[in-house]
Amino acid sequence: MQYKSSLCNTGNITTKNDEKDVKANLSRLFAIAQFKATISTITLSTTTIARFLSPLLDRIIDICSGFLFRLLFGTMQQRILRRTSFGGSTSSLRRSSISSKDIQAIQMALMKQHLSTEVILCLLIALPIFSFFYLFVIYQNQGSLASAMSALLTRPFVLALLPPLFDIVAWKFTIVFFSLQLIFHWVLPHDTVYLLRSSGDVRKSVNGFSSCLLLCLLYVMGSGLGMYRHDLVFIHFSSIIMCLAIVCVATFIFMMITYRCGDYYNVTTISEFCFGVELNPSVLDIDIKHFVRSRVTLVLWPLFIISALYYQRNMYGKMTRGLIGCSFVQMVYIIKYHWTEYLALNSLDYKCANCGFYKLWSDMVLFPVLYCSPIAVIAQTQKSISLITCCVLTVAAIFLICLTTVIDKQKYEFRRSKGVIKIHGVDPFFITAKYKNDHGDTSANLLLGSGYWSISRHPNYICEAATFAVFSAFQGPATLASHLPAIFIAGFLFVRLWNDEMRCLAKYGQCWIQYCNKVPFRILPGIY
Repeated sequence: MQYKSSLCNTGNITTKNDEKDVKANLSRLFAIAQFKATISTITLSTTTIARFLSPLLDRIIDICSGFLFRLLFGTMQQRILRRTSFGGSTSSLRRSSISSKDIQAIQMALMKQHLSTEVILCLLIALPIFSFFYLFVIYQNQGSLASAMSALLTRPFVLALLPPLFDIVAWKFTIVFFSLQLIFHWVLPHDTVYLLRSSGDVRKSVNGFSSCLLLCLLYVMGSGLGMYRHDLVFIHFSSIIMCLAIVCVATFIFMMITYRCGDYYNVTTISEFCFGVELNPSVLDIDIKHFVRSRVTLVLWPLFIISALYYQRNMYGKMTRGLIGCSFVQMVYIIKYHWTEYLALNSLDYKCANCGFYKLWSDMVLFPVLYCSPIAVIAQTQKSISLITCCVLTVAAIFLICLTTVIDKQKYEFRRSKGVIKIHGVDPFFITAKYKNDHGDTSANLLLGSGYWSISRHPNYICEAATFAVFSAFQGPATLASHLPAIFIAGFLFVRLWNDEMRCLAKYGQCWIQYCNKVPFRILPGIY
């Protein structure tokens, strides 16, 4: 009887355990079903919202454009007749005293101008070292250069500098991150944008805004369901950068193999290795240069911001005003980039810079480290600023972001309409600059000299540099290393400005000299 009783008790226990297992499995299945339904709803909602808000935001930008121009530069605006011919006009420009032969000699010298092999080798060596050193200073030593140097002296340099390579969590994140980006690139609905060319506009499909928004929502939702920690990206950021560095090197090796096996391109010099030989390399219909910039740099950044907010709340119990303000304006900057992706695709950098090791490493490793460093310093040190200072910096950052967008959009709309457009109610002034394309045929581009582009030749660069300076100011009084990203971005844009100037002089010759006479200042009117 006792034996039978024990069997019955065992059966009851087994039945109860089975019931618990069944209930647990049903709960998991229900949670998975809810998760799938939520993903479908978010995807549909994201696409619908984007399409609904697009004309509204464009209208707001147009209104802000006129208002900002009248507010800032109303006294400087000049009403100049529009010029539509290839030749000169009697009242438009004063002729340069440089002869045509001198211009041709300058053009030939600029076309032959290249960096020396020694300089390029130093750049290739310094770029990875600087990337990992700054990563070590910011994320392991909270921006303290002295602390970083003392730590490097007590341990072997390479072992102390390089992040952990075999971080399983970082590798899982990297694999899932790239997998989702590829899936979203192929599956999500695309918007059609136009790449403006003198030979004819090129259609390109993009869905960066929907992809970025959906990935951020999935990250928050997954952490909320307990699938991983909320601050996963922040904690494992150094190892994630190491994973991206390996992916960068592997991608470049793959490109070298395809060049070696192909017939169109071949890398023969150290300059071609560093700066690339192909403008837009593609694999499986994916533009590698655009994919890395739009889907890696500008999506990892918002994920880091979200993770940093969770990190400071979990670690210290609250979020400081500086972190909230800096996170908000950087999110606005990222949303602006993805919303106006067509402006980035029509920039000189995208149109002219080849995709080499320098470009891949900068966008996949260096820029994520620099862009995220102000947030990292504030999140780790709990540095806070006064409420008034935070509000002033927030307003200044949003103003600069909007102004940069309006400036870029003004040139885009002008070139898309082939000059047949009014800028602030008047016909624009422009120069039709002839040049020889790669096939030796004569083409022409329009150089805008009205609106914001009558103030200086690169007004968008000063606004971009000022935006990152405001991002850095949210840290308050900090070490020089903490403010290095703002200094680096300003120097980077200055170098790009000189490259643009030299490229345009070599390309347009006399027409560029005339344009410089019309718009004499490079960045700041009356100063430089």
